[in-house]
Amino acid sequence: MNDPEKKSEAARFRLRSFTSLLLAVTFLVLGVTGIGLYFTPKGRVAHWTGWTLLGLGKEEWAGLHTNFALLFLIVAGIHWFLNWNLFWSYIKARKGRGVDRVAEITVSVLIAVVCFLGSVYMIPPLSTIIWGRGEMESYWENRSPKPPAPHAEDFKLGRFADSIGLTLDQVKEALQKEGYKVPDDSVTVGQLAKEHGRVPCDVLAAVQKHFPAAGRKPDRQGKGKGRKAP
Repeated sequence: MNDPEKKSEAARFRLRSFTSLLLAVTFLVLGVTGIGLYFTPKGRVAHWTGWTLLGLGKEEWAGLHTNFALLFLIVAGIHWFLNWNLFWSYIKARKGRGVDRVAEITVSVLIAVVCFLGSVYMIPPLSTIIWGRGEMESYWENRSPKPPAPHAEDFKLGRFADSIGLTLDQVKEALQKEGYKVPDDSVTVGQLAKEHGRVPCDVLAAVQKHFPAAGRKPDRQGKGKGRKAP
């Protein structure tokens, strides 16, 4: 027969086990979101192109990472409090007062300091990781459609038309020909794209089908009179 006391013991909620498991889960999610954010483009590129990774946009990745980082800190604090005696037993001296494990403590602090200074002062190999992040942003920026102005997805149609060198009527006419229904002039480019299941850069592409020069920056290259830099 099953022992009722054993059943009761098994069913009891154990706070230490709970915090350990939750700590492991939050650590895993933080790792995934950290990697996801490493590969995200700059905000202006992500918002203009509707960039997503695993179905989540840049803001969702950032929100997840922030909230799970906060949860991790809270749970880590509780876990540390519950296991303080065990933690202290790792470093306290076996005889008398004071601490033992001086070498381990020193190396741990040194690694943290090196990581901090290497990140702030761009010291290899930590600077390489930061450089790689910049290269990733440049990669997305170079291969993505360019907005006519920063945060153009937040422009109302009148301002958007201005930014690409057209009139509001020209923009509305081009969009209507491409199947866009413009409710009123106060709608933003981002809202219009979302209502039609598109992304903001698609709105500009639709206008450019009828006005190819719209939003394209003129070629400012010299006419051959200047001298090239060495």
